[in-house]
Amino acid sequence: MRILSLLAGAALLAGCTTEVGLHDNAAATFGGAYQRNELIQSAAWRRGRFLEAERARFAAETPATVTFAFDSAALDAEARAALDAQARWLAQNPDIRVRIAGHTDLVGGEAYNDRLGLRRARAAARYLTLRGVERSRIDAVESFGEREPIVTTEERERRNRRAETAVAGFVHGFVGDGMDGRRAALMYTRYRTDNVEPPASANTTTVSTGGGG
Repeated sequence: MRILSLLAGAALLAGCTTEVGLHDNAAATFGGAYQRNELIQSAAWRRGRFLEAERARFAAETPATVTFAFDSAALDAEARAALDAQARWLAQNPDIRVRIAGHTDLVGGEAYNDRLGLRRARAAARYLTLRGVERSRIDAVESFGEREPIVTTEERERRNRRAETAVAGFVHGFVGDGMDGRRAALMYTRYRTDNVEPPASANTTTVSTGGGG
């Protein structure tokens, strides 16, 4: 009799419980919660992989760095051409967000160079927006001043006087799964469009004065 009572209680308990994580309106299939969690984690993992791939592709397909004259945030013809290429790439990849960092050489004071680096980053960002890149797609405009030189020297060095554009992430709502609708549309756009014409040329320059590099 004791065994029968235990079996009856187990049957009653089984009839009153549902799988953990299973919503009332979800299909009552075994393992549904596990599959749902695995799908979410897989999408997040793929998103990270896509982000790394897009960073590498942007760096390979565009001149991601522009350089400046000494103590200046003016965009010369070479810098504008590089930013034009960045703007075209971003027009062809509308799900991408970027960040821009400004740098200086080691000539001048650190505080001054921090401000100069920021002016250089802002000049690059402003030019991209004039070329049609939405301001909301530029995550950050920041300055590293003289702290991350490419060439370690106390002398003037143009390679250190630069603004660098890098992929920061995806626009809001983009999952990054291999074949979600937005990704498929983007791939089709790349397939049928070789070039995207930028807006009319606009020359914007910002010249600073002082003793920085």
